[in-house]
Amino acid sequence: MKKALVFAGYIFIVILIVFLYFHFNLGARKSELKTSQEATTFVVGKGEGVKEIAEKLKEQGLIKNKVIFEIYAFLKNAWKKFWPGEYKLNPETGLRDILKILTAQKGPEEEEITIIEGWTNKDIVNYLKEKGVVKEEDFKTAEEEIIKENKYDFLTDKPSEADLQGYLFPDTYRVYKEASAKEIIKKMLDDFGNKLTNEYRDEIKRQGKKIFEVITLASIVEKEAADEIDRRIIAGIFLDRLARGEKLESCTTINYILGESKKKLSYQDTRTPSPYNTYLHEGLPPGPICNPGLGTIKAVIYPLKTDYKYFLSPGDGRTIFSKTYEEHLKNKEKYLGK
Repeated sequence: MKKALVFAGYIFIVILIVFLYFHFNLGARKSELKTSQEATTFVVGKGEGVKEIAEKLKEQGLIKNKVIFEIYAFLKNAWKKFWPGEYKLNPETGLRDILKILTAQKGPEEEEITIIEGWTNKDIVNYLKEKGVVKEEDFKTAEEEIIKENKYDFLTDKPSEADLQGYLFPDTYRVYKEASAKEIIKKMLDDFGNKLTNEYRDEIKRQGKKIFEVITLASIVEKEAADEIDRRIIAGIFLDRLARGEKLESCTTINYILGESKKKLSYQDTRTPSPYNTYLHEGLPPGPICNPGLGTIKAVIYPLKTDYKYFLSPGDGRTIFSKTYEEHLKNKEKYLGK
């Protein structure tokens, strides 16, 4: 009886090995012949073992059976050889090839990209184009798809006609060299979601504001000054103007319309017809004029209350504040000339 059980066990193992052999080889041939499905990014995190990896592969629809994957990895002595990183995998790739890719000693090539505080979406696209990472049309299409999917809670109060400018968080990212525009945008949005903590969100809600309003004002403040304290003072001045129903009269919104950075605006500049012209229209513009950094977002959430009513920038990094309009006019003449 004991010999029969042992023999049956051997037969089972042989059948299992034969099954796995044909299963993985057939899968590998399929991956070479069919490329109709779009490749997806799969991430192996540091310290993840075969069970976690098999679970994630199953969740992303890259394998059919996680147990078979685990057994095969064990039989190939590869269950401790997975390399952390981002990989491009196709749902039709054979399991043998998936294992080979994930345990290759050289990980996938990555690109480092740095998004600067105050960049517009156009600036980001131009930068990514120069880096050879994405095409402009792909970026726009990806942006529209993400908005339509509506999976980010911090976008819920964003007007439907507004794009993602303001939410593409300025930071340094490592991306897979062949990453799609959609994957790159999602990285920036995920970063935004992590940086805008529950503490900040609760404070915004407590103040009766919307995240979109805070980001829009922060995008203006971002362009007005570089110093953290100056930004908090400017945020306070702008919030006071909004509370009094006054126009913001921000030079940065005019420069945004003109597409250039003028040190001193002419009267004609301030008359430029545009919904973004805060010299002509009360309240906030239709949306953010750039992508602000966390420091500026915090300046709008936690502004400094002062007696200052006006300010100007001489262009040397300083911000000159005034308590009265007469003082402001004198400062304009002194620092900007007639």
